[in-house]
Amino acid sequence: MRLQVQALGAALGRLLTHDFCPGANRWVYWMKKPIASLSLALAAAVLCAVFVKPIALVAAVAIGVVVALGYAWPSIAVRGLSATLRFQQPRVVEGDVARAEVAVRNSWPWPVWGISLEGDLGGPASVALARIAGLSTATFTWEFVPRRRGCHPALPLRLVTGFPFGLRQASRTVATARPILVWPRTVLLETLLDAAETRPSSDLVSESRAGESGDAIGTRPFRDGDSLRRVHWPLTARGGTMVVSERQAPVLSAVRIVFDPEPALHEGEGPDGTLEHAIRIAASIATAYQRQHAAVECCFGHTTLRVAPGEAGLRRFLDDLARFLPRTDRDDCHHGTAPGCRRIHHRNCGVFQVSIVSRRALTRRVEHRHVHGDRLWIVIDNDTAGPRSPLPGRSLWLSGDIADSFRRGWRNLCHAG
Repeated sequence: MRLQVQALGAALGRLLTHDFCPGANRWVYWMKKPIASLSLALAAAVLCAVFVKPIALVAAVAIGVVVALGYAWPSIAVRGLSATLRFQQPRVVEGDVARAEVAVRNSWPWPVWGISLEGDLGGPASVALARIAGLSTATFTWEFVPRRRGCHPALPLRLVTGFPFGLRQASRTVATARPILVWPRTVLLETLLDAAETRPSSDLVSESRAGESGDAIGTRPFRDGDSLRRVHWPLTARGGTMVVSERQAPVLSAVRIVFDPEPALHEGEGPDGTLEHAIRIAASIATAYQRQHAAVECCFGHTTLRVAPGEAGLRRFLDDLARFLPRTDRDDCHHGTAPGCRRIHHRNCGVFQVSIVSRRALTRRVEHRHVHGDRLWIVIDNDTAGPRSPLPGRSLWLSGDIADSFRRGWRNLCHAG
């Protein structure tokens, strides 16, 4: 009996929610707009004036004035407005708070109400502005959080108004004094893979700088993040506290970071897609090694970005990653016109390579097979239930919270002993 009642309820629900006249939907949606009610009221007033009493023409005229004002006034209002957008910071990281300022000038002698600023600032942006007095300039400042890397605004923002009745909206483009660059969000790596694993490109080592390559130059107390491979066990056993060996630092070690920017080889879109995760991981690894004075290059498609030494070099690298557009930059590189783009020819230079791929790219075997040598695979895996293919060399599979998974997985690689 209970099952019969449930089946009857399901059948009744389908009957009540079935669209019997899909062709009439556009008229139903039109009836939901205020202009539909005003049009019906205007038609009723005219009919009453013709067939009942002429005094109904007063209502018809009033409704007509409301309709005319509602359609004409927004266009009149925005014609007297001009606006300029400025950002208080030239650069910001995904997820951080940024501040923007817009100066709106009203050239009309009367005030303007009901203005809003709409567009995309690394995420949908809609800011309501207060009253703007006549023949004056008003400045508004607000905070926003960009959720997507890039050069924003990608498209100009617009001043929008539907005042006074919201029957129609009119807009005007907002000039941008200087766009804001949103860097990819990076993960702070507590420690790096041993220099021996990063394949130093030169056998030269520095006697004045401590590192993780070359001959032993002394010992020091164990610090959180040190690899267990560096523990000096005899001294540790003798003193009762952990001691690690300190070795010479290489003059130069080289790291190459490779990911494929083709959108068809990635899963998901927007900030949560695997392509954006790959860019964030590449930026994190490049930043960590560049600050340890390694020679770092990031390769994607036909483009290579070499990270110059110092903060200025790192800033230029992150600026280039922020401006990177998967399709446009790839097409421009074929013609050699994109900034920083050039044809690259990978050679077996003995560098340590990190290949960042999605599961989809891995199954299609689209990767830089012409690069040989030591390699670490980082696979962004959204399908945790699927089988994991064996890979040559070491591999790190990321799933769930990608940033946290990468941080924990990288720490485990560095501390493996």
